[in-house]
Amino acid sequence: MNAPTDGSFSQPDREILLAQIRESYGRVVYTHKTHEKQADLYFQKHRCEQRFFVGLTALSSGTFLVALLGLVVDEVWASLVTSFVALLISGVNLSVKTFQYGEETQKHRDAAAQVWNLRESYLSLITDLRAGTKTLDEARARRDQLQQQALEVYSAAPRTTSDAYGLAQKALKDNEELTFSESELDLLLPVKLRNQQDGKNNDSK
Repeated sequence: MNAPTDGSFSQPDREILLAQIRESYGRVVYTHKTHEKQADLYFQKHRCEQRFFVGLTALSSGTFLVALLGLVVDEVWASLVTSFVALLISGVNLSVKTFQYGEETQKHRDAAAQVWNLRESYLSLITDLRAGTKTLDEARARRDQLQQQALEVYSAAPRTTSDAYGLAQKALKDNEELTFSESELDLLLPVKLRNQQDGKNNDSK
C-alpha cells in the first residue's frame, strides 16, 4: 500500500512519529523536574549559608560586648574566641562569593521555566497527533522546530547534579507529581467544565 502523497497520515507513519515525540516529551519532563529540584537544593544551601552567617555575626557581636564590658576574666581566651568567630565569618563570606547558591538557584529556576514551555509545546503536539489535526508534514515541521528550541534551551541551561535527578525521578515515578486523577482535575476546574457533575445532575433525566 502506497503512503499518502498529500501529507496526511498513514497509521504506521503516525505511530512511528508519535513514539518519537513521546520519547522526546519524556526527556523534557525529566529535564524540567530536575532543574526544579536542583533549584530547591541550591535554595536550601543558600538559606543555611545565610542563617549560619547571621548566627556567627550575632555571636561575634556578643563576644565583643562581653569582652568590652569586662565580663570575661581571661582576656586571652576572649581574644581567641573573637578571632575564631571572625575567621569563621570570613570563611562564610568566601563561600558565598565562591559558590553563589542564590544565583545558581535563580539560574535553575529560569531554566525550568524555559523547559516548562518546551514541555507544554510537546504535550500540545502529542494532543494534535492523537486528534489527527495535523498532517504528517506539519507534525514533522513542528517536531523539528521543537528539537531546535530544545537544543537552544539545553545549551544555555546550567548543569544539574545526580542528586537533583534522583529527586526528580522519585517525584515523577513515586510521588506522581505530574499526574492527576479525574477527581483531582475536576476539583481544579469550574463546575460546568468538569467531567463528573453532581449526583443530582447525573441522575436527573
